[in-house]
Amino acid sequence: MPGFTPANGTKVFIGPAIDIDTITGATSLTSLTGWVEIKGAKDLGAIGDEASAVTSNQLGVNRTLKGKGTSDAGTPAFVFDYKEGDPGQEAARSAADPGNNFDYSFYIEKPVKKTPGGTTAKLYFAGQVMSAREGGLSANNPITLTVNVGINTTVYRVAAT
Repeated sequence: MPGFTPANGTKVFIGPAIDIDTITGATSLTSLTGWVEIKGAKDLGAIGDEASAVTSNQLGVNRTLKGKGTSDAGTPAFVFDYKEGDPGQEAARSAADPGNNFDYSFYIEKPVKKTPGGTTAKLYFAGQVMSAREGGLSANNPITLTVNVGINTTVYRVAAT
């Protein structure tokens, strides 16, 4: 096995709308049903917490001091090859509707297993679908769908087995 993990085979799924105040841990998301794969994934961006900087410029210290503030799991841009009629892409478009202010459950299945009969590694989270935009509308390019998800929860990692 190489010294890295290829992303080939990674999949993303959208699940039901969920009240994020009821999420108490990974099992709040892993136990959900109704997941639909959003097919045609090409790039899923960067996902995970980054702390906001809390800064202080003290007169007696000639340096800006920094501390960690609130965490932000990001708004990754998920890029898909456009697939007319794909149920996952239709669900993402519906979730992106301007009048839809619900948080949706998501998981990303990574092609990582520790044993041949094991389970894949997964990332679970919930957030609002901020947009679903079509692009790539030029000669010799596939049409794409870019879905931006504003993550509003912890990103729960479920390890491969």
